[in-house]
Amino acid sequence: MELEDIRIIVLDERESGTLTEIPPDIFEKAKRRLSELYEEAKCIENFLTGRGTDLVQETESIKVTLNDIAQERFKKILKVAINQMETRYVDPQELRKMLPEEREMYEDIAAAISRCREELIEGTLHSAEEQRPAVVVDSGEPIPGANDGGSQRSPVTEDYELVRIMEDIEPFMGTDGRIYSLIKEDIVTLPGKNARVLYERNIALSIKAGK
Repeated sequence: MELEDIRIIVLDERESGTLTEIPPDIFEKAKRRLSELYEEAKCIENFLTGRGTDLVQETESIKVTLNDIAQERFKKILKVAINQMETRYVDPQELRKMLPEEREMYEDIAAAISRCREELIEGTLHSAEEQRPAVVVDSGEPIPGANDGGSQRSPVTEDYELVRIMEDIEPFMGTDGRIYSLIKEDIVTLPGKNARVLYERNIALSIKAGK
């Protein structure tokens, strides 16, 4: 891959408001090109010659351009993760344009945002609810369900299953309240009820722990 090829990619990325579809092996090809330049540089005795200077410039330009591509895409991926938190939806096309490493990064960011949001907001609400005073009657015994608006709550435990996705799926809300955006070959943990529905439709396969 030549310098001009990746320069075109970074220009397209800057002009587009969303992720562009780039060759999945762009970074690998660029690394191979850098290796070729390094090997050629080893054979040059005097870097003050014209070719020596050209090699240094091309090497640095490739590294800078690759970094520019990554930064432009990182900003957009972060925006997608934040948008998912706000709208509880993510465009499947955006996910398909991510490289495998970018998809992994996106999922880590989305999970971190979800955890932080739960700790800062939902955790605060739960804590405040738990601190509401219990209503008592003459006997001195708390009224059952007084702290939850009059209805008793029983602990809800959600069972999860590890599954392999066999085809692309439109984003959906799981029984745990989370939005799942999945594509073929994803390996994810899903609420049991959702997993069983996908099994019935031959959209997912169960992956048993320890197998």
